Amino acid sequence: MLRLFLKDLLSSLIYNKLRTLFALLGIVFGVSSVVLIVSAIEGSNLQANKIIKKLGPDSVFIISGAIGKGPRGVTKNLELSDVKEISRLEGIFALTYGVVKPMMISNIRMPKFSAVFGVGEDWLLSWDYRIEIGRGFTKDDFRNLRKVAVVGHDVSDFFYPGQNPIGKIILIGKTPFKIIGVYKKKGKTPNGHNLDNRVFIPYRVFDKVVEKTFNRVSVIRFRVLDLSQYDEIVKETREILLKNHKPDEFTIITPVVVKKFLSMLSASFALFLGIASTTALVVGGFVLSSIFYINVHVRQWEIGLRRAVGATKKAVLVRILLESLVISVFAVVLGSLIGYGAVHYILPLLNVPEVYPVKAFVVATIFSVFVGLLAAYFPARKASLLEPVKALRTKV
Repeated sequence: MLRLFLKDLLSSLIYNKLRTLFALLGIVFGVSSVVLIVSAIEGSNLQANKIIKKLGPDSVFIISGAIGKGPRGVTKNLELSDVKEISRLEGIFALTYGVVKPMMISNIRMPKFSAVFGVGEDWLLSWDYRIEIGRGFTKDDFRNLRKVAVVGHDVSDFFYPGQNPIGKIILIGKTPFKIIGVYKKKGKTPNGHNLDNRVFIPYRVFDKVVEKTFNRVSVIRFRVLDLSQYDEIVKETREILLKNHKPDEFTIITPVVVKKFLSMLSASFALFLGIASTTALVVGGFVLSSIFYINVHVRQWEIGLRRAVGATKKAVLVRILLESLVISVFAVVLGSLIGYGAVHYILPLLNVPEVYPVKAFVVATIFSVFVGLLAAYFPARKASLLEPVKALRTKV
């Protein structure tokens, strides 16, 4: 009996395929938007946590200029005197500084484009670069201006594949540097920068043979011993910098700032898509309701016949609501597939990690079923109240 009922139900939807298709479209777009919204929010939160993990929850990161340029920007508003003043703060450790220049390096035979950093003492400790092969910098390396370098695996494996790179030479510009260490692989930053294609050399050596710094730096970083003092130390750091710089000449980046920025980004994205998806679902609901009204009008004779052979008002009402439910469920499946496709292709363009949360499917299902049943209820109620004799006299 149930099998015949379902077969009749599906046959009815297929027979009226054009109306069924129009009923599907609005809900499909709404569902795919809901999936994309939830995935974007989850992805933004994941990205925020990744960045915070990379920065370290106890870190304070200061860059020269506006946040958009970051440490790779050409501006170097920060100075070594700023580093000296910040070093007097109590409760901090691993204070360091640096400059960076993307440039060609080589081993005489092969060139490679890399990011060359001129760094202060404790750079590796502050950024949690752990040495895997060889050693890190010593105080003597900085004091004696030694031409030594700590490199990432992308650099060592490119120039000396399958070999121990310690003691080997790379050319930065025309100056030979001896590799003293290779740090453990760190992968990529959340925005795609390769952390393993880097070369670190002492700051004063960078100033001497790569590019004049004039005692300026583009990055200052330190870590806080006691997180309960974190906000107070950040406040004191800002006050120190404001004595010598304008507010737009530096940016202090903390885990809170990162999370707030990405939350604003995901909120804007969610607002835009939320309006779009809500509009689509509402419009889809109206379209669905209109189609069911037309459907009821066209099928008056059929409904009258069903009533005449014993179907109750409730049976007619349930029948039409079930048609709507089938359309809604099919729209959920189709909309979710389109939504997940959008997640795969759109989120990477926005530098947001791809996330496929189960809650996206749950939210989309609830939304579409609610809209579908609500849209079909009033046409279904109208159909259930049709007089059998009157309906049988009308055949469209």
